[in-house]
Amino acid sequence: MATIKLRVSEKILDKVLWLLGQFSPDEVEVLESDAVFKANKSELNTKLERLKSGEGKTYSLEEVDAILEETIRKYEN
Repeated sequence: MATIKLRVSEKILDKVLWLLGQFSPDEVEVLESDAVFKANKSELNTKLERLKSGEGKTYSLEEVDAILEETIRKYEN
């Protein structure tokens, strides 16, 4: 097997990794990947699963602003 090293734009990294994932492990193996990307992907997949299961919740900017304002009022005195 030959080994190559690629420099890929962040904009298309997920597409390139997806494409490489379409091959079997005996055809293509990703030897090293950006550790930050892997950590972010893992965290986002966990959050996505929580949203899909109904355990997680999303908030609008207005809702977040109201929550923050209430929290600030509670602790400012």
